[in-house]
Amino acid sequence: MSTKIHLTRYAKLLAVASVSWLLLACSEPAKPENTSDDAVKSQQANPDIVRFQQDVHYKLVENIDAENAKPPFLVEYFWFGCQHCQQFEPVLEAIMLRRPELSLVRKHASAVAQWQTDARIFYSLQQMELEHLTAPLFKLYEEKRQLTPLDLQQFLITHQVDQKKFFDIAENSELVVEKMRQSVSEMQDNNIRGVPALVVNGRYLITPNEDINNLDAYLALIDHLQTK
Repeated sequence: MSTKIHLTRYAKLLAVASVSWLLLACSEPAKPENTSDDAVKSQQANPDIVRFQQDVHYKLVENIDAENAKPPFLVEYFWFGCQHCQQFEPVLEAIMLRRPELSLVRKHASAVAQWQTDARIFYSLQQMELEHLTAPLFKLYEEKRQLTPLDLQQFLITHQVDQKKFFDIAENSELVVEKMRQSVSEMQDNNIRGVPALVVNGRYLITPNEDINNLDAYLALIDHLQTK
């Protein structure tokens, strides 16, 4: 398929993603300032034991589709173009490294037209069993903020993605649309109005709080919620 046709098909994704849902925001979670290996090792939890409280450090959520994940697992709602989601990636990676028993379910937010386009990219790659391309896509969005048709095409070529299959799924897959709607429904029903958002075991949404100000605090809260 020619370059011109591929660029045209990418442009069409903007028109396909036309459903308007609730407006969400890109919001900054509490996070460590540095997540390098040395920094992670040197970070210490607060000397005072935090007494984690519902509606202070976390809140209950419901009807989260775990996508066959079994506890312990995390669900992350995100948007590729969100600066705070990009900054949270090293934190999330550090959490998964420190707690290898956790599995991760990613859900791309689809609140507005541009987010829906980016969600189609994510869910299409997921359907192609290429979710491992999430990390390099985050880096690309961090550089570009919003992809052009040429940016996406070059990315697909670089990572040897079947472009015809990708566009067929992105434009026509009912499963992609359903996953987008499911993400919006879950966020709307649980009043999750910002990304990134992290849910433990599909039940406990971590809420921004000054107590959760380093990696050890995040891990302590996740460990606490695993016991509930």
